[in-house]
Amino acid sequence: MNHRQAPCRSSLAFFASALLIASCTNEPDVTSKPNVLLVSIDTLRADHLSSYGYERKTSPNLDALARRGARFERTFSTTSWTLPSHMSMLTGLPISAHGICDDRLWSMTDEAGNPTPVDQSGVFIPEVLKDEGYRTGGFYTWQYVDKRYGFGPGFETFERWGHTFYSDEVVSAELNRLREAEDKPGIDALRARHPDLFDPAHMSSPETIGRALEWIDEVKADTPDAPFFAFVHLFDVHDPYTPPAPFDTMFDPDYTGTVDGSNITAPDSPFVRDMPKADLDHIIALYDGGISYVDDQLGKLFAELESRGELENTIVMVTSDHGEEFFEHGNKTHRKALFAESVHVPWIVAWPGQIAAGIEVDGATGIVDIAPTIYGLLGLSAPDGTIGRDLGPVLRGEAENEEAAYLQELLLFEGGKETQQRLGILRGADHAVLGGELGGDLQVVHFDLDSDPGQKSIRNASLLSEAAAQQTREELDAMRAAIKESREVNRTRNVGSDSLPTANSQAELSAMGYTDGNQPTKANTNAEKDCELCLDGCLWL
Repeated sequence: MNHRQAPCRSSLAFFASALLIASCTNEPDVTSKPNVLLVSIDTLRADHLSSYGYERKTSPNLDALARRGARFERTFSTTSWTLPSHMSMLTGLPISAHGICDDRLWSMTDEAGNPTPVDQSGVFIPEVLKDEGYRTGGFYTWQYVDKRYGFGPGFETFERWGHTFYSDEVVSAELNRLREAEDKPGIDALRARHPDLFDPAHMSSPETIGRALEWIDEVKADTPDAPFFAFVHLFDVHDPYTPPAPFDTMFDPDYTGTVDGSNITAPDSPFVRDMPKADLDHIIALYDGGISYVDDQLGKLFAELESRGELENTIVMVTSDHGEEFFEHGNKTHRKALFAESVHVPWIVAWPGQIAAGIEVDGATGIVDIAPTIYGLLGLSAPDGTIGRDLGPVLRGEAENEEAAYLQELLLFEGGKETQQRLGILRGADHAVLGGELGGDLQVVHFDLDSDPGQKSIRNASLLSEAAAQQTREELDAMRAAIKESREVNRTRNVGSDSLPTANSQAELSAMGYTDGNQPTKANTNAEKDCELCLDGCLWL
């Protein structure tokens, strides 16, 4: 049953028309401040969770979490890749407001070859909660959430786990030395000493979750009365799609082909648009197996928190930064488009005794709402300039989820071609997807997500009329005005003056398939022009 009760007297503001969060002022009726656990499962599309209607039972633990609390039906990310979407998740700002829209910003230098400063706007969740007496820890598994890219403010502990030979400083230095010396026996011995670092199928969730639990034990021993905010970023749903047994055969046990979920982005990858259906189905089954594996790990995390007596007084939120494509619109993986399979992400919230069980929230929401909703549930005000909405009143049964608009943004850099821009606007069930050359005319198509959640057909020709185009322009103008005001009042910090990408970090990106038109490079003559626009926000229309 959908959750609908009398609205709060102060209405929830539309994204396009307001910056500050309008919410009820009821503080949670608790005797002590609750802990907050925010879990981001990288590359998890909502429609592949069984609690979101997927035919496969991929997520029993997340399904149980949703039954104990609330599930937002239609939450959209701000883009289809990790770095800017996590910046939005942790600040409550769309990309043009926080200003970090591409990793190529960190490859820019001035005429003297010095790094060009990168400015980031916004206040991070742990900064706010640390000022309220929270202990703050972040545990992540991929370099796009690294301090190099502006993450980490407010975290007293912020650590990367699930290292590879690229990111382990000691091993990577030794490997580079051995390679320069052409010492193959030495390289083989190094691999033998560190098998996990050289195994692309190594699962990182157990060590990331294990370290988060270890940190929780440490802070509770040190400051038993202080609440904690823990951010846990898990990467094992991301390609390569190589879950361990029994998750590797869970959803396609009779497959007899040769595709194994590795080699997904390489030039010789078998994962191509015209691949045999049985092979594509197997790839999707392996992706689903990865979801089940991470879900299993989360079940262990929740059980450990319960055994410590912490779960009862913890706000648990689980979400994702973006989805994944399996050629629904001609692409694979992500960072290519802004269709629903790339930006529709789960958002599940549970807080025993404070959020009723089994709530299903209809209507549009966004990952920009996560930060202000955390503040609202804790009885705190969001920082000035926050654009996301506090949906705490909705979770507490004091308000309906009123209509609001949510923006998605993406740049596509392809060597030798004009830079392409992609925009999306979600309002209610209508999703407008816009695209074209940077600075040129945009083409707009509309989809009705109620009748066509897979976005298989344009709604109708009337939506391409001049009147519809004018409506889109007006909505973008309103968004641009809101973002401009947010940037004027928000705090700005420099995050890029001394953090150019290293050779190892670029090699790691290349190994994960992020060099096809997106790798930071001075060879692209458009880089400076395009990234100067990034510095001022991406919404240039």
